[in-house]
Amino acid sequence: MLCQLSIRNIALIEDLTIEFTQGLNVLTGETGAGKSIVIDAMNLALGERADRDLIRAGQEKARVEALFDVSGCEAAVQELEGMGVDVSDGQLVVTRELSLSGRNVVRLNGNLTPLAGLKAVSSLLVDVHGQHEHQSLMNEEKHLGFLDSFAQAAIAPLRQEVAERYVAWRKLAERYRRVVGGARQRAQRLDMLRFQVGEIENARLRPGEEEELRQSQSMYRNFERIAGALGGALEHLEGGQRGEGALDGLREAAAALSGASRYLPELSELEDALNEALYTAEDAASQVADQLSSMDYDEREAERVENRLDEIRRLEKKYGASVEAVLQYYEEITKELESLQGDEEDASSLEKEASRAETRLLQAEEALSQARKEAAHAFEKAMLVQLADLGMSKASFQVEFAPLPEGRQALSALHGPRGYDRLRFLLSANRGEPLKPLSRTASGGELSRIMLAFKTICAGEVGSMVFDEIDTGISGRMAQVVGEKMAAIGRERQVICVTHLPQIAALGNSYHLVEKFSDEDRTYTRVQTLDEEGRDRELARMMGGRELTSAALQNAREMLAAAKAGDR
Repeated sequence: MLCQLSIRNIALIEDLTIEFTQGLNVLTGETGAGKSIVIDAMNLALGERADRDLIRAGQEKARVEALFDVSGCEAAVQELEGMGVDVSDGQLVVTRELSLSGRNVVRLNGNLTPLAGLKAVSSLLVDVHGQHEHQSLMNEEKHLGFLDSFAQAAIAPLRQEVAERYVAWRKLAERYRRVVGGARQRAQRLDMLRFQVGEIENARLRPGEEEELRQSQSMYRNFERIAGALGGALEHLEGGQRGEGALDGLREAAAALSGASRYLPELSELEDALNEALYTAEDAASQVADQLSSMDYDEREAERVENRLDEIRRLEKKYGASVEAVLQYYEEITKELESLQGDEEDASSLEKEASRAETRLLQAEEALSQARKEAAHAFEKAMLVQLADLGMSKASFQVEFAPLPEGRQALSALHGPRGYDRLRFLLSANRGEPLKPLSRTASGGELSRIMLAFKTICAGEVGSMVFDEIDTGISGRMAQVVGEKMAAIGRERQVICVTHLPQIAALGNSYHLVEKFSDEDRTYTRVQTLDEEGRDRELARMMGGRELTSAALQNAREMLAAAKAGDR
């Protein structure tokens, strides 16, 4: 149940909290007062599209917060728990914040949540009927959804099975079409893949090889410089033609301190340090000598290194930026090659597999279609009851299924994730008139009533229903009937209704007046929850009196009294 809506910096609203009660909540106000802004804010909290124009001029952000009682909606609780949102206390706080910078932040009980998560949850809590939604009844493509919603418990599992089998069949059918319909393109692709696979295989690449080759290349290209450096280092260490080297100097220094340390013991540590340096230098000289002796310029090996690096660079230009990338590409095209070769070899078996998948799909579609036809009878009866309640007791209503074409090939064109059924609603508003498609029969007022009937029988477990000026196109006695229907719905679930008709407003359990006012600088919209006196005055205004005379107020009180008496 939608309990409370807090709005900050939405359009003309700076800071506002509206508490809705159980039953029929009525929102009224002059045209242009801001009723649509309140509904826009509510839709924002439910996950609908965010328009930055909703942010009040001069503000950087807008914020909407809605408090729900979810204790009675098991489906919503399960959805929330699956998202990791704790609702053990039965309450859900939805917060949505918009900013001019483009940020759109959604939180469920403080947890950051994707917008899709909010929409998934809100669809289980609130059903919003906008003032133009009844036009969807004119679109026969949407009629199937109404029937499925009515019999959701029976139809949803069958529809899920059809959707899964449809996806499986579609994949096989498309794969088969590629096999039999793209022979030339497939042959060209196979030739290219075989060449690429062969070229990479023949190169026998291995990870890390390029770095090793670059090191060898660097050595061969700088061979003389490296050899000269090693020779010079060895000469400095060992001496040679230059005379004594660093090793001789270290030996003589250590020997000199050895003689003096007998007279001054503190010199023994210096002697040890010189001996340690001597050992290190001797080891370094040995390694330099070994490295120098191992230096050998192999012209053939140097040429092989250059050629191998050229080959690797050529492959990298074609298939990837590194050896590892080329090998990754090789794995991908190998799999594609195997798949295409398999397609080429197994076209006949693939055709049989696709045919079997279509047979399974048809079986699921037949079961779904049968369930829909059974549900259609109950749907027709439920609609007639609702239409009678809404002043259309002479109406006839029928669900008409389109005939199926003969032949499997023709039926294949109707396959879809919702099954092969095509249907439309037929209506006769008056006794003796033939049934005709809804789009060619119903008036605007009748469409509003039919949509209200649909909402009544298709609401499922949704705890709150919002009607935004559903009274479009009706007046007089029919307005009274529509109001009574919404009040009846309000006995079982929460209803929030934006209306301009006093007949409907009089039936409300709580009243909220939307007003616009201005000071010297700005214009504001506020929402007041009306007391009994406020209800009288607002209802008198809606009944058309230019002045709130005692007679107008008396008429309003009588209408309210009649509404209360009827509710009892």
